[in-house]
Amino acid sequence: MSARDYHLYHKKLPALEGRRCFVTLATNSIKLHIDEVKKDGTFLWLDPPWEFRKDGAVIESSASCPNHTEQDYERCFHDWGARFQPIFESIIYGLTADPNGGLQVMLSDGYQIILPEDQSSETESWYDHWYYTEPKNA
Repeated sequence: MSARDYHLYHKKLPALEGRRCFVTLATNSIKLHIDEVKKDGTFLWLDPPWEFRKDGAVIESSASCPNHTEQDYERCFHDWGARFQPIFESIIYGLTADPNGGLQVMLSDGYQIILPEDQSSETESWYDHWYYTEPKNA
């Protein structure tokens, strides 16, 4: 993984503060829709590793996502995903991006999504820990 995500997107993050967001889960990745849930809309995509916290305490993490090979996976994933209910619709109160690829997303009611800094020594990689996208006409 590289810090490419920071260099490409960090200047766009302040414009997201104060805006509504909606969470959808794609296995152990998070899609944070901005303003509305729209396939080709504005969003932050958050890949593992990450932690979902409230007031600093970990509620869930990308590592705690059930494995698709587990018996009763659908129920386990549903139960895991239900813990994100408080942020299915929320407000972004702040974002802090680190040049080493870390990201903190502060949400309503003390909830946070924390992505640690890139600890790899690899300088070039196809993998983006997080990225931002918006419609081409935005």
